Amino acid sequence: MKVWKPADDDGNFEMTPMIDVVFLLITFFMTVTSYASAELVQVKMPIAPEAKVPEDVGDRQFLSIAENGTYFLGAFKSDLPQIKLALEARNQREGFKGAYIRADANTPHKYVNDLLKTCAEAGVFNILFGTLKD
Repeated sequence: MKVWKPADDDGNFEMTPMIDVVFLLITFFMTVTSYASAELVQVKMPIAPEAKVPEDVGDRQFLSIAENGTYFLGAFKSDLPQIKLALEARNQREGFKGAYIRADANTPHKYVNDLLKTCAEAGVFNILFGTLKD
């Protein structure tokens, strides 16, 4: 019967597991940064010379409306029923501050009004509107 014994250890440090971990970390951070940079959809926000910019918006759900009335939940295209479900779920979390609405300057007010109604139906009443300062 042959007995298994480990190979002779030459005392060198094994780098393969370290390289695997580094590649996993790189993959993780690349994925996270792509989601973080995609958090906001580009919209041409209206200019408000008297706007007050908050120091910290806190834990808010970013909602955007394109000029053609397309809604976005964060970076993803959505519709009002999906937004309502997401807001209801977020509203249950500790520390949730409300919604941050960013609408294109040329968006008809009907779409903003419909989104405000959806926020109210979801129980979210603390809302910030995104504008640009002159």
